[in-house]
Formats: sequence, C-alpha cells, structure tokens
Amino acid sequence: MSGRILSAALAAGVLSLCASGAQAGDRPGETTSNWSGCYVGAHAGYARAETDATDSPFTKGPSAGNGTSWNSLGGPYEVIESDDHGAIGGVEAGCDRQVDVDGLSFVFGGAIDFSLMDLGGGGASKIVGDTRTSFDTDWAGTARLRAGIAADDLLFYVTGGLAVADIDVRAFDNQTFPTIGLMDVSGGGVKAGWVAGAGAEWQLAPNWSASLEYLHYDFDDVTATGAAADPVGAFPRFENDLDFDVVRVGIRWRL
Repeated sequence: MSGRILSAALAAGVLSLCASGAQAGDRPGETTSNWSGCYVGAHAGYARAETDATDSPFTKGPSAGNGTSWNSLGGPYEVIESDDHGAIGGVEAGCDRQVDVDGLSFVFGGAIDFSLMDLGGGGASKIVGDTRTSFDTDWAGTARLRAGIAADDLLFYVTGGLAVADIDVRAFDNQTFPTIGLMDVSGGGVKAGWVAGAGAEWQLAPNWSASLEYLHYDFDDVTATGAAADPVGAFPRFENDLDFDVVRVGIRWRL
C-alpha cells in the first residue's frame, strides 16, 4: 500500500511540473528555459542482476522458532548467490523545471519509465549441493525525482525514487542422497523497492536530447517458501535480496 501511495505522489508531481511548464511557456514576455518542459523517449542498455538467497529459519511447522532452516540447525545461515546479465530496453516520460539563481541553472523534475528485460539465474548450496535457488525478472518500472545543474546544452543530475518489478524466486531440492529432503517452493510477483542513480543529458536540438544514465535497483525480502514433501512438517524459507545495475542510453523528444 505504501508503494502505491508513493507512486501516486510521484506521478502527481510529474503532472504538476508538466502544467507549470506549459503555463510558463504561455505567458507573454517570458522565455522558456532550455530544460523547462516535458518529454517522452526511449532507452536501451545493459543490466546485471545479482541475488542473495538466505536459507532462513522456519516460521511454520514443528521446528518453527528453534532456529532450524533447510540445511542448518542454527545460524549463521547460508547465502546462495546467483547472477545474470543482458540487454534492457523501454520507454520513458518526464517533466523538468529550470530555476536560475545567481548565474547557476538548477533543474528539478520527475520521470517515469518502463523497461523490458530477460534476467534469470541460479545457484547451488555449498553445504548441500542438491539444494538450489533461482530467480527470474522480465520487466521493471520506476517513478523518480531528479535534480541537477545545467551548463549550456549539458545537464548533470542525480535521481531516485520508487521501483517496481515482476520477480519470481524458487528454491528446490530434488535428491534424497546424500541427504534426506525433498522440496520445491516458490514466491514473488510484482514487488516494490527503491532505485537511485545519476546521469547526463545533452541537448542535440531545440526538441531533442540524448542521455546516458546509471541506475541501481534494490528489492529486499522476496520470499520463496512452502511445505516440503519430505520431511513432512518442514517449511523451508529462502529470503531473496535482488538488486541490479543498469547502464543505458536514451533519446528524448521534448514537447
């Protein structure tokens, strides 16, 4: 619920900036700054995702509360790592407002974007090799604020806000030798997290600009859990911390 409220607030801020930018351009005798106004665009780039899946203690069943996890009788609990990398691409929109103070041009704005990707990977336990975890994500979106300094046709900025992504996680153990235990649990769905980064934008023409941007996404506690087939009464739980880093270029048409 809090993620939805934040997303709505950021979207409202973007719309407010759009309205104020349009009103400024309509006032007679005023000139519109280079970076004031709204834009739409597209982006493409490279993404690298990493997941840490912690073999967490049971919270259900007869062993709940005594520190038992799938492969441990107590802490410290093993973290199974996995990663993947690949292409990313999508669309974006936003609005900016330039404010000139004592010869410096500050730019404040908001942006939203939606990206497609195909990232997924798996890892194996170093304690019991037949215990494995995996993750998969195929899209992500953000609603961000940004602030920067403009120098002629260049804009340098930092940005951050809400991130959402479709994340699926899984943990499974399908061998009974050399250990006893059978399970296949999953979880995930559309999850909320945070995103932060920085970038630069170059105004190519009065209505066109190009961007180079780095973003870091972070999603905590995406849980794979459920009842094990063997032993009966065991409820394995793997807490996944997923983050990915994106470097992308974009082209924007300024309205």
